[in-house]
Amino acid sequence: MKNKTIALLLAAAVCISAAAGCSKQDSGNVTSAAPAQTDPQPVSAADTTTAAPDDAGAQEVSGDGLDMEAALAYETDFDALLAQLDAKTVSPDHPVSENSNPETVALYQYLKENYGKKVFSGQMLGDRYDKEDIAYYYHTEDLPAMKGFDFIFKTTPNGDGSDWTQMAIDWHTKSGGIVMFCWHWNVPCNIDDPENTAEAFYTEGAGNPYTTFDIEKAVTPGTKEYEVAVHDIDLIAGELKRLEDAGVPVLWRPLHEASGKWFWWGMKDKEFVEKQLYQKLWYMIYDRLENYHKLSNLIWVWNGQNKHLNVHPNTYDIAGIDVYPSSEDHSVLDGDYKKLAGYTDEGKMLALTECGYIPDPDELAKELGTVNWLYYMPWNYDFIYKGSTVIGIPRLNEERVTSDFLKKVMSSDTIITWSELPTFEGTEKNLPEQVLAAKLDMDAQHAKDAEMQ
Repeated sequence: MKNKTIALLLAAAVCISAAAGCSKQDSGNVTSAAPAQTDPQPVSAADTTTAAPDDAGAQEVSGDGLDMEAALAYETDFDALLAQLDAKTVSPDHPVSENSNPETVALYQYLKENYGKKVFSGQMLGDRYDKEDIAYYYHTEDLPAMKGFDFIFKTTPNGDGSDWTQMAIDWHTKSGGIVMFCWHWNVPCNIDDPENTAEAFYTEGAGNPYTTFDIEKAVTPGTKEYEVAVHDIDLIAGELKRLEDAGVPVLWRPLHEASGKWFWWGMKDKEFVEKQLYQKLWYMIYDRLENYHKLSNLIWVWNGQNKHLNVHPNTYDIAGIDVYPSSEDHSVLDGDYKKLAGYTDEGKMLALTECGYIPDPDELAKELGTVNWLYYMPWNYDFIYKGSTVIGIPRLNEERVTSDFLKKVMSSDTIITWSELPTFEGTEKNLPEQVLAAKLDMDAQHAKDAEMQ
């Protein structure tokens, strides 16, 4: 397997090595290497061993302020959960979460109304939060409809130098944009060595640092790995709750790109599949967020990328696949679409959850009805820009996207951009502050560009 290291979100005070990256496989179109509700009673405290958070004691508190005694007392009963999911009937115009608040239902219905008719533009963000925005706005005077954020450093000690949750809140409430969150889940590199504080999401051979974290132990109560998993899921639940309280629906994409073994939650071998380890971890996350924390703002995006990793259809709304071609490819990726559709449950929307190249909008228009991507989400940094001008305006990486092509994409009738989004309940429609702050520099750069023509 040939790895192409891609810088993710860098932070100065991180206990992992100098840079973390999302490994994008580079051998052809990677689709199984790689970017978030339901009617009988859900699994509850009565079905397990515990009361919900409000009723639990607070005798064991983590450094993050989590009540770990209460958290560990709640355990997912996988058999009971699956039985209840089997008995559930989900309306096609409602997310799978039975907790969904009106804002989340409205966004879900808006996505469904446009599915198969248009395609939402998206963009994963890098740690320089303003760079992608400025690159888009400089060339098109518009922005993608959806931004991709990452909880990568939230579970890394001292790693969350920037408040990405607040950035996402601002994007939705002040600018009216759509929010997607994934989670490169950093865990201890060596849980048996208390002196080793390094954390990672890669496995050995996929990146450095790497972790030996055991997914089977992570879903087994009584293990150190299980305590880490419960702690981290509940920590992320707190961030999702912040978004919920701010009125922000989230396309939630945990445990992504599980079809290969480069992430610790990824498919390793036949035993991994037979024991349903990925599914158990998915159900554990789903159960804790849905039934323990009772979050109401999640549209679930399953990005397992393999038929052997299928999860229950009543635990996800959108199925996604990540595709990074080894050479320039602005096609609609119809083969990858058909592959995803082949192992996805009927009625689910399909998305290009990460991609190396933006599909050509003319080709998307021709194929609508046959290839129905809900959205596309190119990766950050040099998948969009490479370097900057003297003034500081990011230069497009023309090996992947030219100015003319980006203008074509963002002006296409097939593509929904930020300017075309409706004003969602409780939001405003203002340009992001980082774009407004760069307006004078963009004007100066446009003047320089005009002089050189």
